[in-house]
Amino acid sequence: MDEKFAGKNVLLIDDSIVRGTTSREIVAMTREAGAGKVYFASCAPPITHAHIYGIDLASPNELIAHDQGHDRAVDEIAKSIGADRVIFQDLDDLKTACREAEVPRSPQQQRPPQDFEVGVFCGKYVTPVDKEYFKHLEEVRGHAREMKVVEKARKAVMNGVAGREEVEIAANGVQVTENGNLEPRTINGAFEHFDGGAVDTNVNGIAAKKRRHSKEGESLPRDRMDISLHNYGDEYGDS
Repeated sequence: MDEKFAGKNVLLIDDSIVRGTTSREIVAMTREAGAGKVYFASCAPPITHAHIYGIDLASPNELIAHDQGHDRAVDEIAKSIGADRVIFQDLDDLKTACREAEVPRSPQQQRPPQDFEVGVFCGKYVTPVDKEYFKHLEEVRGHAREMKVVEKARKAVMNGVAGREEVEIAANGVQVTENGNLEPRTINGAFEHFDGGAVDTNVNGIAAKKRRHSKEGESLPRDRMDISLHNYGDEYGDS
């Protein structure tokens, strides 16, 4: 890869840019390989709206081309993924290309010209959509997203590789911040912190023991953390 890209201006082409996470990684890899300028071309127009016909594309708030209710400028998208320039397909040109690619039909099979479903690019869907449905869709997607994060945190705990934030998420779940990010759910008194770590004091209704102190004021070894998902000590023994 270094031999191909080093010292050259590179044009990267992908089918679309949705959240921008993959595009950002590809651009970074290209720059690490020594490329000069990096351009990124999307075969699809900017995706600015939700897909409502069965494809769990992404929430509008997660779309890189959508920003707080308005479409983000192309220059902003390029800066976000680290590219020198981003080139998007034009929606009308995409429709024309699809029509031209249609297999010719016999006179008996001819049908009136039909438009394409392009709601994800412009917000105009082929079927009427009630505003309440979009709200419901966001709630469903938001819940699914939260469950994925919690499940990932629980697996990290079960494998003994969880950090403090993952432990908090596994124990208490997540909450959505004002900017749409997920963070551990805040529960007053739920966590006590010791030496930069954290011990859950109320997980699944079971209170964890607090750190004990000897009469001399020295800290005694505290009980291992058990968030009722996987008792690591029982399986491998306490060290």
